[in-house]
Amino acid sequence: MTLTWIRRAAVAASAAALALLGWTGVAQAAPTPVPPPAVTATGGADAALAESLTSLREEEKLARDVYTALAAAHDQSAPFVNIARSEQRHYDTVGLLLSRYGIADPAAGRAAGSYADPDFQALYASLVATGTASLAGAYEVGITIETTDIADLEATLAGNPPADVTAALTTLLNGSRNHLAAFTAAKDGRALGARDGRGMRNGRAAGSATAPGGGAGTASAPGRAGGQRRAATDRPSTCPIP
Repeated sequence: MTLTWIRRAAVAASAAALALLGWTGVAQAAPTPVPPPAVTATGGADAALAESLTSLREEEKLARDVYTALAAAHDQSAPFVNIARSEQRHYDTVGLLLSRYGIADPAAGRAAGSYADPDFQALYASLVATGTASLAGAYEVGITIETTDIADLEATLAGNPPADVTAALTTLLNGSRNHLAAFTAAKDGRALGARDGRGMRNGRAAGSATAPGGGAGTASAPGRAGGQRRAATDRPSTCPIP
């Protein structure tokens, strides 16, 4: 498990909460943590790659689960609804890599908001509490998650993993950079340019914001002004496993 990501995200989330909200946190009940499964690499991955992919699987699950919770807390605000869909694809991509390399899946059989590692469990509760308190705090949570996810993807890629892992994680890295741009634009009250010509109304994408198989993340400015454009965040829309 990569504790650097957990510590970095926890510190950033706490700082954002104090600076933006004056909020000190509320204790939340969490499922009883279960020890994470042993990292195995029977399919050709070395120990370092197995550890990195295991941690990335938890990170992508955390991002998806947090954004889904924040979408529910903020009237299905488009950045969180759409980027949560993208994070599902990221999560699926890393899951395919775990299967391909014979690495135990720490998320197997776990519901949203439940994690094998107690540090991820505590981080989920902290990020959701911070992001639920205000829309501004929610955008900061998105920025924190994407910034730290980008750093960990870059660190894994710097280790020269196999070609298929490199291709998949490079696509995820590009998607995470676009997610970061969307959350940053939303925080700053800006709208990103549209690629697909679909507009936004009242902070959510035109059409059904909850339709299955949705696309990319969208910037939603505070105040939810109309006329914003939907920003693409992930291409292609399917898991990029060669």
